[in-house]
Amino acid sequence: MKLDKITLLIIITLLCITSCSSDDNDTIPTILPNYTGKFTDSRDGKEYNYVRIGNLEWTTDNAKYDTNDDYTRSIYTTQQILGDDNSINDSLTVAKYGYLYSYEGAKLAVPEGWRLPTDEDWKKLEISLNMSENEANSDGWRGSYQATLMSEKDGTQLNLKYGGFMDGNSTTIASKFYYIEAFGYYWTDTYDKNTSTAYFRKIVYNSGKVYRHQSPINNMMSVRFVRDAK
Repeated sequence: MKLDKITLLIIITLLCITSCSSDDNDTIPTILPNYTGKFTDSRDGKEYNYVRIGNLEWTTDNAKYDTNDDYTRSIYTTQQILGDDNSINDSLTVAKYGYLYSYEGAKLAVPEGWRLPTDEDWKKLEISLNMSENEANSDGWRGSYQATLMSEKDGTQLNLKYGGFMDGNSTTIASKFYYIEAFGYYWTDTYDKNTSTAYFRKIVYNSGKVYRHQSPINNMMSVRFVRDAK
């Protein structure tokens, strides 16, 4: 039986889609945590989950500690959850994304027994997720699927959120907040005295790469906590 050109084209397209999907699935490994647990921040009673990847334990929730200082923490003002009551709206936003913190606020948010992850801590995580050491040490977008693994609710369970960031140098309220549900920005504890900036990580919803660069410390970003595995 002869196939017309349109039918043949459809078959070839379906075969391509199937093979490409299979290849994509094969390139992203399943990496499970070595251990999972939870703890309570004694300062405010907030509970956090954590997972062990490699020799480090990482929280799987964004920091929710309220520093009570608008210069060190903020909430994304374009609320994703619509409602008439701003206090309820704010609490729902914090429950999902946590607060955005300045570099100073990020350090204040850390509970006892944990630390703000350094640039090296993030590199160790990335290498544990199969990023090469050369790429981990480079600047800009690096890796291939590590951000996908970092944002998994299952698998690694790290569940990085796309909470956007606040531009600390903006002079207008309307343009201070950017990229909620599109980008996730996360502080490190590695400060550069020469430039008065600190390293951060960035992920975007449609890419598996992880961005490494430096930022002015008055910008506000999300925070995770880390500690050495016991």
